[in-house]
Amino acid sequence: MLPYFIFKNINSKDMGVMVNVLPPITKASRDMSKITIPGRDGHLTQDFETYSSTVKSVECTILDISMVDQVIAWLDGSGEVIFSNQDDRKYQASIMNQVPFNKIIRKWYKFIIIFECQPFALSINNQVITLTAPGSIFGAGTHKSKPVITVYGTGAIELNINNKTIHLTNVSDHVTIDSNLMDAYKGFELKNTDMLGEFPELIPGENSIGWTGDVSKIEITPNWRWR
Repeated sequence: MLPYFIFKNINSKDMGVMVNVLPPITKASRDMSKITIPGRDGHLTQDFETYSSTVKSVECTILDISMVDQVIAWLDGSGEVIFSNQDDRKYQASIMNQVPFNKIIRKWYKFIIIFECQPFALSINNQVITLTAPGSIFGAGTHKSKPVITVYGTGAIELNINNKTIHLTNVSDHVTIDSNLMDAYKGFELKNTDMLGEFPELIPGENSIGWTGDVSKIEITPNWRWR
């Protein structure tokens, strides 16, 4: 299969763009700094526990010069990008460069696109997982993820994820815990004051999910991530 990429839900093949070289598979760099102390050998390392954006370049050829204006309009701004050498995941990305078109033969033009990608790739198969009884779910990806969890029930509820407990109070029908936004809410109403505990994270591999209280089900959008 010929390589391709999808940007803003548009496949490069549908735009008459042939991909010559896809970006190599790399991982985001951890944000760290070295601290040198006079009189001491070596250095200390400060780990900020965050990750840097990654730059991914794609070398392409456009086969139909009449499509140049459409391609220029398409390859602009920000959106989700999927590369065919990792077609099970997507990146949030912005195009960093003005795309230059260089004629190589007859009506063929070569160009390079530079995507600045957020450090984590997200699963394109981000299906909601429903549990009606305590159990476990198996995490994909290579890095802890920040799920969105909706708890359906009433009253005071304790939610236990990987041995960490979240206390919920005044639940009426349902409440959503969004670890990415770091907010608890019901519809447009914030419920942060009715939540006590850290926002949950899911890990690669097995995740234990349990609860106490009047709960009919929980729905988990896992947001599996790769570094």
